[in-house]
Amino acid sequence: MENLRKSPSLEDVILQHYLPVSRAALAITLTAITILSLLPIDNFRGVDLTFWRLPVAADKIAHCLAFLVISGLLDGCCYQDNFNLKKAAIAALYGIWIEGLQSLTDYRHPSFWDIVANCFGILMYWLLIPAFKRTPVLRVRWAFKETHPGDNNG
Repeated sequence: MENLRKSPSLEDVILQHYLPVSRAALAITLTAITILSLLPIDNFRGVDLTFWRLPVAADKIAHCLAFLVISGLLDGCCYQDNFNLKKAAIAALYGIWIEGLQSLTDYRHPSFWDIVANCFGILMYWLLIPAFKRTPVLRVRWAFKETHPGDNNG
């Protein structure tokens, strides 16, 4: 009977692969957002990019959600520290960098309001951390921190 193995829980599996998956997710997300931010708008003809027929609001909502996700992924990759001003600044600087790159094109234009929406998404992540800590799959990020402090007991 001692040879029976207990099958690992979903949280155990996630913990086992947490860091490489979160790093890959951040890299893929940043690459996709950078590419989509620099593509000409004409590439999206025939695709309805508006929500509730409010194109300006939809764009700002998309910016906000993208930076909420970026903040979470960045926080997960650097799990040793709590989400702090340094991580928030890194995410905000990425958004400013994207707007700067758009200014170098003749078909995209930087927007101060996009930067504001980006920062609002970062702030939303920060404020939602207590809720994320109670969400079954997302709480693994904080369990990983507690289980692997410095990877000593791996």
